[in-house]
Amino acid sequence: MEVLTEIKDLSDSTNLIYCIENIDEAKIISPSSMDDIGIRLYKKNNHFLFKIENNLYNLNKWNYNNVKVKCGDLILQIPNLSVTNNHFDNTGYITKGKITNFKSGNFIINELKYNRLLLPITESLNFLFSIENVLHNYKYKKEKISRLATKIFMDGLEFLLYQAQVDVKKITAYDYLIIECKSKISYLKFSEYCFSILISFGYISGNFINDDGYYFQYKDKFKTQIDCFEYAKLRGSINCSCVPIYTNTFSYIQKSEISDLYKDKVRSLSIKEFSKLCTLCHNNDDIKSVLLLLIEVNTQSLVASPGILSIALETIAKFINDENTNSLAPIKSKPVSKSLRKDLLAVINDYEGKIEKEGIDIIKRKIDQLNQRTNRDKLLIPFQILGIEISDNDKEAIEQRNAFLHGRNPMVQNSLPKTINEEDKYRYYLHLKLYVLISAVLLKYIGYDNLVVNYPKIYEEYTGIKLDEEYYRQI
Repeated sequence: MEVLTEIKDLSDSTNLIYCIENIDEAKIISPSSMDDIGIRLYKKNNHFLFKIENNLYNLNKWNYNNVKVKCGDLILQIPNLSVTNNHFDNTGYITKGKITNFKSGNFIINELKYNRLLLPITESLNFLFSIENVLHNYKYKKEKISRLATKIFMDGLEFLLYQAQVDVKKITAYDYLIIECKSKISYLKFSEYCFSILISFGYISGNFINDDGYYFQYKDKFKTQIDCFEYAKLRGSINCSCVPIYTNTFSYIQKSEISDLYKDKVRSLSIKEFSKLCTLCHNNDDIKSVLLLLIEVNTQSLVASPGILSIALETIAKFINDENTNSLAPIKSKPVSKSLRKDLLAVINDYEGKIEKEGIDIIKRKIDQLNQRTNRDKLLIPFQILGIEISDNDKEAIEQRNAFLHGRNPMVQNSLPKTINEEDKYRYYLHLKLYVLISAVLLKYIGYDNLVVNYPKIYEEYTGIKLDEEYYRQI
């Protein structure tokens, strides 16, 4: 395991966050107001909230845009105060609401600076069993050494992703997942890289951390002198029920005689492979969509999830097919393909007047697609290109795409479910099978050639679909 010698000092950043999240007394100034108005800021359930108590003003008539909050030397620039409650009681007018974004300092999105993102977490994250770690030191209250970290190399830049805790023995309300870049970079680019890293880490670890974040910019490369910062409410965190790689085999296979067969064979995703996944996610919107679908499907019902994963499979299949268009064409010679289409179109033209115009148009469109693979072939070819063996059960699951596309009930092992409970179990089986197949393609593409968790086999007792397969699948 690589050991990093530099000590990451988080003192200034974490102290500032603590102060911001506990502002009991501050003044708020609006361009439309003649006087300073008292305000309290506090954080609850991943939301920044505010409360204004004012005996003089009906704040319904007040401008809530482009507001500044002053607390000592700290000035927060708030684009908008979102009011959720405004009422009058015996103390006067009281206004409550949410804040989704604020910044402080000279925050310029295109200026090159040293950057760090801190995202609050509520549980310890899966660094140990799915991804290669690095050992590093950080200072948060006191110096700590941790292996809950990994490195990423993207487009010539080096990033560090790690978990930082006040107390390494337990999770507190002030623990974070942190991303920082070793080089100077603009906030605009840094935030985009961070999103790709978080998506990729969310897929691999099962922890998609995206509730809210503090973006800090620093004057120095050691990131101790804060220049400016921004707080942003994000799209929402998701914990995934499945991860593609998990080296702790006993976690899934309770029978030790079986789990022992795999425990020394499964390896985590290397830094090189993880870096390639992050880069692919960053540079290709289709792959980013596939990864997000694999994460967000965990928030969907069993009715929707197999259809969503069918979309993900089709998207990544198209990505692989598009890279191999020429080699996959049934007719390899472009001149021959063009000549054949021309001859066939000439024959069809001879039938004008004998076949309805709509029919002629349909046939011509099919002739134009003469040198393309069938939809079924397009879904299966990525496995062939990447050298991934697939069984008849795999092919059957892949072909259920048409059932979801046309609104039919899925069939598993050539039988239809007879009850709602059976339908749900079949859908869950298809969810697991498609997840594993998509993961096999993704991971093999980035260079991973080891074992992935084979969830349909692991949960065969629950689904009732027995499989002659391994609990961990070689790709």
